Amino acid sequence: MKYWLLLLLLMFTAPAYPKIRINKSELSIVSESSLLIIQGTNFSNSDVILVIRADDSQDPGYADRANIERVIPKGKFELQVSFASLRTPSGRQLKLDTLEQIILFPGEITPGFTLISVQVKIPEPLGKNVYAWDLGPAESAIWPGFKPLTINMGLLSGKNMTPVDRSAKMQAADSLTCDGIRGIETASLPLPIGNWQITLWLRDAGEWEYLPHPLKRKIYANGKRIYVKDLTPSEWIQRIYLGRRDIEATPASSSWELFGKRESDRVTFDIYSDGTPIILRLYGDSTDAQFISAILAIPSKNALILDILTRQRKAWWEKNWAIANWKKWPTGQPSLTIENAKLQAAPGTSVTAIFEFEQGNLPGAPMIMLSQPTLNNHSIPAHWHWSQWQLTRTHLASTLLEAHDTYLRHGLMPANKGVAMPRQLVVRFDLPQGLAKGLYKGEMRIMIPGKNFTLPFHINVVDAVLPELTKPIGIYLEKPVHFGWFKELEMLGDQAMICDLRFLRKLGLTGISPPYPTPSDDEKRIKFNRLSGELNKLGFVDSMAYTSAKRLSQRLGAGNAANIVAEIEAEYKQKLQNMPYWSIADEPSNPGNTDLFKSIHRYFTLFAPTAKLAGHLNHSADKAYLPMFDMILINDGYGANKKDIQDAQDQNLKVWLYNMPNPRAAAGFYLWQTQADGFIQWHGRMPTADPFDPTDGREFDVQFLYPSENPCPQEPDINILLYDIMNGIVDHRWMLWLQQKANSNSNAKVLLNQLRHEIPSTWNAMRDIDDSLLSQWRQQIINLVD
Repeated sequence: MKYWLLLLLLMFTAPAYPKIRINKSELSIVSESSLLIIQGTNFSNSDVILVIRADDSQDPGYADRANIERVIPKGKFELQVSFASLRTPSGRQLKLDTLEQIILFPGEITPGFTLISVQVKIPEPLGKNVYAWDLGPAESAIWPGFKPLTINMGLLSGKNMTPVDRSAKMQAADSLTCDGIRGIETASLPLPIGNWQITLWLRDAGEWEYLPHPLKRKIYANGKRIYVKDLTPSEWIQRIYLGRRDIEATPASSSWELFGKRESDRVTFDIYSDGTPIILRLYGDSTDAQFISAILAIPSKNALILDILTRQRKAWWEKNWAIANWKKWPTGQPSLTIENAKLQAAPGTSVTAIFEFEQGNLPGAPMIMLSQPTLNNHSIPAHWHWSQWQLTRTHLASTLLEAHDTYLRHGLMPANKGVAMPRQLVVRFDLPQGLAKGLYKGEMRIMIPGKNFTLPFHINVVDAVLPELTKPIGIYLEKPVHFGWFKELEMLGDQAMICDLRFLRKLGLTGISPPYPTPSDDEKRIKFNRLSGELNKLGFVDSMAYTSAKRLSQRLGAGNAANIVAEIEAEYKQKLQNMPYWSIADEPSNPGNTDLFKSIHRYFTLFAPTAKLAGHLNHSADKAYLPMFDMILINDGYGANKKDIQDAQDQNLKVWLYNMPNPRAAAGFYLWQTQADGFIQWHGRMPTADPFDPTDGREFDVQFLYPSENPCPQEPDINILLYDIMNGIVDHRWMLWLQQKANSNSNAKVLLNQLRHEIPSTWNAMRDIDDSLLSQWRQQIINLVD
C-alpha cells in the first residue's frame, strides 16, 4: 500500500548539503499530522549532532524557538520528526500556522556529514474503510494515517476526562502512544455494518519520576468483556515497574523490540457491528485505568493493516532511536580471565576484582562459587555482581542509544540461550578494620554443564592505617518512588532509604544530599529531624537539603520558611548536631531562576542567619552571586579548575564539586589536588518513568541504585560508577596517608612532590585520565608501605 498521500514540499536531492533551510512559503499547509523526513549520510569518524531549528515568529531568540538535536551515528540515516512535536525549551508548542522557517545544520561543521533530502509530507489514510483515531489534546502529534480524537468531539464521555501529552518531556516521541485521554467511561465508535477487528493502545508512558499505576481495569465492548487486569501493588511492581529489568540487550536488539513494541499494552478483539456505534465501557480503580492512547478499527477481512501499521512504527523507532555500533562482541569461546589477580589493599577499605567471563554457546545457567580470600582461618568478606548489557543514551539528551555493561546485578545469573555476550563479574572485598597483614588467597569457580572454570587470586593486605576522610564525598539520593505510589507500601520507601544510606556508608561515602522532607508541618518536621539523626548516627560528615528550603518557601513564603529553618537550626545547635547546607539556588544566571532564590536569601539572612546557604553554579556568570552563599557547588560549566576553587575559597566559601564526568578522578586525586571541600554526584535514584526504558524522558534514567521489589536486598543492583566513587575515596585516603608519611620518610616526600606535579590542576586535563593511571598512582603510594 502506498504509504504517503501527498508530497507537500520540495525534496532536496541535488549533491548533498551541509545545511538546508525551508522557507515560510513552503510551510503554509503544515498541520499536526505532517512529518519532516530527513535523509543524509555521516561518513565522518564520529557521531554528529544534527540541529533542527524551527521558528514560528520572526527572529526569535533561543528560548522562543524549537531547537531539536539528534545524534547521528556513522552511515546513512533517516529521521521522521512530527511537526506537532516542535516545542521551545520551556515546552511551548510552536504555532504551525505561523511557521517562518526551518533550518537544519550540524552542530559543528564536520567533513563527511551531509544532508541529502528533506521532505514535508502529509500521510494518507491507512486503508479503505479503516477507522483510526489518535487520542490526546487538541493539536498534539498524530500518527500518520490516524485522525485526531479529543474530548470535545462527541465520541467520548466521562466525568473526569483529561487529555495527556507526554511528548514535551521526550526527546523523540512516538506520536501514537505519547499522548491520550484518561478518565474515559464510554467510547462510541461509529462503524458500518460488518465484522471488525479493533485494537486499543492502553499504556500511558508517564514522565519524569512518575509511571501511572492502575491496578484494576476492565473494558467491555457492547457488553462483552474484552480486557481485565487485577493486580496487587506488589504484583504491579514485579510485573510492570520491574517488568523490563531482566530483558538484556544483544547486538541483535532494536529499540522497537526493547522499548516500542510493548504488545502486552494493547488489546485486539473481533466484534460485529449492526450499524449502530460500538460502545466501549471502561472501569477501574482510577482515571488512569480509563486511559486510551489510540484506537484502530479495521474490517476483519483486511486484518493485515495492523501488521502494516506495526511495520511503520518499527521503522520509526529504529530510525529515531538508532543504536550505535557495538564496541564489544562475543568470541563464542567459553573463558574466564581476571584483570588483576594480585590485589593490594589496606584494612578499613574496599577493593574490587574484575573478572571477564564468556559462556560461549554453552547452554544453561552458570553456578558461581566464590571462595573468599583467607589467611590463617580469617576471611575477607566478598560480594559479587554480574554485568547485564543495557542500552542507554550516548549523553543526557541524545536519541542515539549505545550498549553498556555498567549495570551490575546481584544474585543468580540467567541461563544462556545462544552465544553469550562477555560479562563482567565484579567482586567487592570489604576489608575490616584491624585486619592482619598478609597474603589472603581466594578462588573464583564457575560451573556450567559440561565445563568448569577455576581461577585463583589473592589480596595482599598491607600494614597501613589510612586516615579517615573528613570531606563529604557522595551522591544525591531520593527514596525509591514506586513504593510511595501505594499507601500500603509507603513505609517501605523509608526502609529502603535507610538501607541505601547504610550501603553507601559501607562503600565509604561520607557526604549525601538525601531526601529531606519539606518541614512544613509537625509531622514532616519530625521526619526531617529523624533523617538528620540517622545521618549523624551513620557517620556522614556533611549533608545538603537540596529541595527543602525552596519548597518550603514556595508553600509558605520565604519569611515563614526562614523562621522554620531558624527553629531547626537552634534545635540542632543545642543538641550539638550537624546542620545541613540549605540549597537555595539552581544555576541562578539562567533566565527566570533569580527571583525566588534572592527572596529566600534576603529572608534567611534576616531571620535564620546561622543557616548555611548553598547554590549550584554551572556558568561563569554565576560568579556575580557568590556573596549570597556559604557553600557553592560547581562543575566544569562554571569552571572547576584549582584556581576557580581557590578564588571562591578566598572569599570564605566552601566549594563542592558536583556532577563531574569522571567520578573516580573527581572524588580522589583531583579533589585532593584542588583542595575543594567536597564532591557530590547526580543521582542515586532518578528514573524518568519506566526505570528500564531510556527513551521515555527528556533525559535518560540516572541511577546508581536500581529499583527492586525488596526495600532492603542483601546487595542492591548498582551502576558500576558507584564503585568508581568508592575507589576515588580510597585513592584520596591513600594521598592523605602519603602526606602523613612524608613528614618522616624521604621517599614519601619525594613521591608526594612528584604527584603534586603529575596530578592535573585543571579539570580538562584530569577528565580524560583513565583508571589505569589512577591505579598506578595508588600503587606507587602502596609500594612505600613498610
